[in-house]
Amino acid sequence: MNKFIYALIFITIFSSCSSDSNEENTNDPILGTWNLLSVGGSEVTDCEKQSTITFNINGSTSSETFQDLAGNCVSITGTNTWENKGDNLYNFNNIESNIEFSNENTFRIVSGNIVYTKQ
Repeated sequence: MNKFIYALIFITIFSSCSSDSNEENTNDPILGTWNLLSVGGSEVTDCEKQSTITFNINGSTSSETFQDLAGNCVSITGTNTWENKGDNLYNFNNIESNIEFSNENTFRIVSGNIVYTKQ
């Protein structure tokens, strides 16, 4: 349950506000749609693996988070903004996060040890 709370907090950050920044990020490795793989070093459930975050070139995001509630896999959707601050530091809704890319198909949010794989 704690691993889902970390993921939900991160997704909620994406879904709460917008930004005036419309700078293009054409070569940013975070662009595209990513699936949740693990949180806090533990693999997520099959339901939670359906969770996605899409980083768009215009600096916007869309997300869908899934959680198993009483045997039902339910989803929460949201939108927000992102900005690459350089040196693997990203700003998500005015909250800075260190992102590590292990290859072009996997990234990890250092705080919370949240791992995503590219679709």
